[in-house]
Amino acid sequence: MPLLPFSHILCHPTKDLVVLSFGEHLQAVDTKSGVILSGTVGLEERDTNGLQAQPLSNTPDPSQENKARVQVLAFSPDGSFLATAADDKIMKIWDADSWKCLGTRTLVRRSNALVFSKDGSHVVTADKFGDVYNMVRDLPDVPAPVKKVETAEEDEEDEDEKEQPILGHVSMATDLALTKDNKYVITSDRDEHIRVSQYPKGHNIESYCLGHTSFVTAVKILPGASGKYLLSGAGDATVRVWEFLKGLEIQTFDIRETLGMPPADPEAEEDLTVLSIAVHEGNNHIAVALEKDPRILILQWNEEALKVELFKVLELEGKPLDVEYDRSGKLWALVVPEEGQTDLVHVYDNEYVPQKDLAKYINMFGSKTVDTIPDMFNTEELRKHTTDWRELKKAREEKEAARLAGDPDAPLSKKRRKNKNSRKIPEPNPMSSASSSRAEE
Repeated sequence: MPLLPFSHILCHPTKDLVVLSFGEHLQAVDTKSGVILSGTVGLEERDTNGLQAQPLSNTPDPSQENKARVQVLAFSPDGSFLATAADDKIMKIWDADSWKCLGTRTLVRRSNALVFSKDGSHVVTADKFGDVYNMVRDLPDVPAPVKKVETAEEDEEDEDEKEQPILGHVSMATDLALTKDNKYVITSDRDEHIRVSQYPKGHNIESYCLGHTSFVTAVKILPGASGKYLLSGAGDATVRVWEFLKGLEIQTFDIRETLGMPPADPEAEEDLTVLSIAVHEGNNHIAVALEKDPRILILQWNEEALKVELFKVLELEGKPLDVEYDRSGKLWALVVPEEGQTDLVHVYDNEYVPQKDLAKYINMFGSKTVDTIPDMFNTEELRKHTTDWRELKKAREEKEAARLAGDPDAPLSKKRRKNKNSRKIPEPNPMSSASSSRAEE
């Protein structure tokens, strides 16, 4: 049986440790030895070719584990707490030493990004409907904040009773970042926008960074003394550098051109998509993972020249899902392995030489076995297809079922949208059609 790929990885800010998520579970890994230190589920018994499993430092409590796939995770700046949010809209706060769940929050919508405030007292979350909340960390087991339109009188009365969004986008929020001084929150969305707002008073907009031609997937503050430059990645095969407070685009780094690929077909509904970005402040290196492409781009940020340049291209035995640098500068890459391969984690040293021995333990004992590997890529709902993304997914599943049944040329179903930007396929309305015809006459 195959192993479920890890979907997310996050480096501890003060310890030699990374946390990996797979499905609804978490595992913490020592970045020096590669050993799994703790987790929300015990290690499975497997044929390990003589490799000895080490006992976990904690005793997993099934009553505390997530009940749905972990979507996002974030450490507090001092590393004391870990916040996770799952597909069931439940956010959990974990003690990062004991790995006990300290409290849960029911969110209004599924979270697509999480980050702690500088002092760790608040968790900022951006959701699939574009709203951003500034949530108090130490309020366990409370219901979802209520978003509503209030009168001036009600607003003052309810200000301390219910958390309200501090800002909102008109489409799905995809990522967020806080500046180190916590003066600004930077958010991105499905409609190619990057918004720079004051924090925590997010209704005060400082600037917009506009230039991407497809959904934005990642925003990262670039290292450097000034702290005023931002890197973004998107579904348009580019990463871009911004002076974000001015909304000024400094550089467009074309991934297709860099890889020697021809320009994208203007009629194509998909392009190379930046799936994940990791930044290492020690050497100003940036790892860029591309969706469904077995390569990771290593870029070098030069603040004096105000540009990123290609440093190296890593070829993988699989398709990357997430990348992260640990505290010593080693790069960890999570992959969906190629057919015939089993390794879920690849590790590279500071010179980007593979460290198979370091990854051996996590590849042997990590994750869990599943009957089939689900679709691990989740950007379909971000694409503005002429065909609804749900229909595309259904059509691919039908074609795959037909192929397995011996009919590789089975036609795909193509239910077209009337409105390209609609999230649902409009149902035909005879009355609307008749009214439209009369209006044309």
